[in-house]
Amino acid sequence: MLSKKNKYQQIFKELGKNIRKLREYNNMTLQELSKKTNIRKEYLQKIEDGKAYGLDTLKFLKIAEALKTPAHILVEGIK
Repeated sequence: MLSKKNKYQQIFKELGKNIRKLREYNNMTLQELSKKTNIRKEYLQKIEDGKAYGLDTLKFLKIAEALKTPAHILVEGIK
């Protein structure tokens, strides 16, 4: 069984994978996503790599909006 910390790390990894998949599906670079969200490219890279623990709700919603997808799709399938 995963510890609470490991569970959260796994959730952020899955979220990052989902964001990357949608960004690539939309043929968008990290730089373009950065411009649309006003979030630093380096931080977006950390998010996609699953290393941005504590991603806040506003940034999460900005990313969903920039990817033209409902926010719940980004967390779909994450347990």
